[in-house]
Amino acid sequence: MKMNKIYTLFISFIFPLTGVSVSAQQPENNKEEVEKNTEQESISRQMTLEREYDPTIMDASKINTLPKVREMIVQKRPIVYSDYAIPLHLDNEINALPSGIFMTAIERYANIGYLHFAAGTLMNFTGDFGYHPLSTERDDLRMYFSHRSTNGNVKFLDDNYLYKRKAKLNNNAGGLDFRHTFDNLTLSLGGSIDYSMFNYYGQPANNIPLASSGVSSTTNDSINQANLTVNVHAGIASNIKEKLGYHFGIDYTNFNQKYSLATEYKGITENFTGLNLGLNSPVENDQCFGIDLKLNILNYTAPELPSGFVADSINFDNRYELTFNPYYKLDKEFLKIILGINLMTVFQDEGAFFFSPNIKLDVPFSPSSMFYVGLGGGIESNTMSSMARINRYINPAFPPDVSKSWIDGLLGIRSSISSDFWIDIFGGYKYTESDVFFNPSMYAWINDGFNNVSMIFQPNSQRLQIGASLKYDYRNLFGFYVNGTYHHYTVEFVDKWKNRETGIPNSTETKPYGKPAAVLNAGINVKPIVPLILNLDYSMLSGMYVYYGDNSIMKSINDLHFRGSWKFNNTFVVYAQFNNLLFQKQEMYYGYPLQPFTAMAGLNINF
Repeated sequence: MKMNKIYTLFISFIFPLTGVSVSAQQPENNKEEVEKNTEQESISRQMTLEREYDPTIMDASKINTLPKVREMIVQKRPIVYSDYAIPLHLDNEINALPSGIFMTAIERYANIGYLHFAAGTLMNFTGDFGYHPLSTERDDLRMYFSHRSTNGNVKFLDDNYLYKRKAKLNNNAGGLDFRHTFDNLTLSLGGSIDYSMFNYYGQPANNIPLASSGVSSTTNDSINQANLTVNVHAGIASNIKEKLGYHFGIDYTNFNQKYSLATEYKGITENFTGLNLGLNSPVENDQCFGIDLKLNILNYTAPELPSGFVADSINFDNRYELTFNPYYKLDKEFLKIILGINLMTVFQDEGAFFFSPNIKLDVPFSPSSMFYVGLGGGIESNTMSSMARINRYINPAFPPDVSKSWIDGLLGIRSSISSDFWIDIFGGYKYTESDVFFNPSMYAWINDGFNNVSMIFQPNSQRLQIGASLKYDYRNLFGFYVNGTYHHYTVEFVDKWKNRETGIPNSTETKPYGKPAAVLNAGINVKPIVPLILNLDYSMLSGMYVYYGDNSIMKSINDLHFRGSWKFNNTFVVYAQFNNLLFQKQEMYYGYPLQPFTAMAGLNINF
């Protein structure tokens, strides 16, 4: 009853505010800054399209332009890496294996559409279609469809178990986004559907029956699980800088899983609703005061489970996550500052307020160098839909708890030493309550069920990181990049039911299971003649722990792949790519090996 009153008061507060006169406006610069602080923001969302990247080396003339205060952007590789045995979207915090990140934006100019198709060994197929029929100052309409599939054998690292097993994935996604700019405000609308089928092909790590009788360690790896995600979003934002600004958005996501821990039990349904409201008042052209308010609402339809199953005690009550953020912003040519605080609470069984800083500083100290600081924190909802994008093989019956970051700090120096050389050195600290790590299940859950799942382990964590990036480009003919990060974790076991069910005892020295300590990415780009582009890329992840009876270090990932592209003109590009050239047997998550050496060829058409 208490939560219903809170929800009712919040709704009654925000909806009248959205009806303010369209003459009350928000500075565009502040609107962009506010939106990037939340992944669920939908005020002036620009659609990201899945497509083959037009293979050109980064324009050398852009190298000496100072970047925004964000992670250094390295040229994204095409959507042809055969990483279907691991999530297509890796953990953004680690940013490992950049070749697995395949989202790129279609240009506003030149072409209005694209078509991409590629096929490779191990029955690897990719396909993309995008169409941008409307692109004016007033209106923008974009639509897309994408396909990823594989049906090939992978080899296990433990040859004594099984030499190989078939890994299956069939992922299809499509959507559209529309934006219309009125005289005083901008309206954004959009939606997407993602349907993914896959099998739990991994090696079972469990050897302990969950119950004392009637449960064996057999696993079902032939039936495909199915995840369906439907999203719709809408928002309005003022677009006159000189007056009071506002924005309001709503984002709804429905996630449905076909099966629970076995095919005879229906899976979980998750509903996520995100509401956000912002007001800001300009003091001068380069200053403003603002307030942001965000409410996330999660509710579940619990998965079906055998009678008396211990997971019946999981809390499927509604969850409410509230964030209140007052701030001051200064945006001058040579000085950018945001000073604010995040006041947050999570209501489920109980709610307690906590806060984090919201401070950003961007100070150039020479014509080509910049010092930056960021102090933040916040709530990570850890929805089933977001977790499935990171690791689709998570236990389908146990939704994770919310994570609370009390502080997330980053400072660094970024410099363009010359017009063709770029460097970034940074360090940071983060403290998170109920962080998210992955470890194989220690238990046999149900006879002939999905027993080889990854368990979400949520201790408290502290993370120190240090890293550097550099990039060189010579006249758009030759270039290379290197970026590496080292993470040091201190992990504290939290004695709660879900953590005990991972099979990791309280007495063990807890590790950051499933996350690498060191990440290195490097690549070389060569354009020997005008139509031909050659790329050689290397990725390394090491220092990942797994608990399997005791703490063990997993084998490091060393991935090398080569790609050659031939650009006939601005319309046609053909390419061939060879993956895992070191012929490694390796795995991102324990028990789920990556694909061996593969080859792929494809065609990209821009029209």
